[in-house]
Amino acid sequence: MFEQLFLVRRIEPWFRNQLKRLVKTPKLHFLDSGLLAAMLGVAPDRIATNRSPFGPLLETFVVSEVLKLATWCETAPALYHYRDKDQDEVDIVLEDNTGAIVGIEIKAAATVTNADFKGLRKIGQVASDAFRIGLVLYDGDKILPFGDRLYAAPISCLWGP
Repeated sequence: MFEQLFLVRRIEPWFRNQLKRLVKTPKLHFLDSGLLAAMLGVAPDRIATNRSPFGPLLETFVVSEVLKLATWCETAPALYHYRDKDQDEVDIVLEDNTGAIVGIEIKAAATVTNADFKGLRKIGQVASDAFRIGLVLYDGDKILPFGDRLYAAPISCLWGP
């Protein structure tokens, strides 16, 4: 009822048996980032002086966009998140019916570092050959390689070239 009333999507944690030190608490995401911003009193002028609320709003926005894009698939992938007790995380973990994994981390920053891929690397190790790609979506304009099947990509890549 809460989820329907407030347009919230519950996202369960992703895990495999090899990952023993996980935080297995679901995440709740508002599906309307504009409504969430209004409820929190976050306006553009506030973000201009204090970017701290921008990260969670951007994550909410991207999650809702990925949910929409997933409906285009013949078989919609399951959507999860990942966080372990070391606080390494991946905002979105997509798993299709064959077990193939795609990880997406969302950063409200114009630059990306190797440290931003820590959670994606952990999932890649556990999922092994099932891990197809790990993306850090960021507020930049270039696609950058960060290792085997790991890339930083502009958030705008969600909607095409």
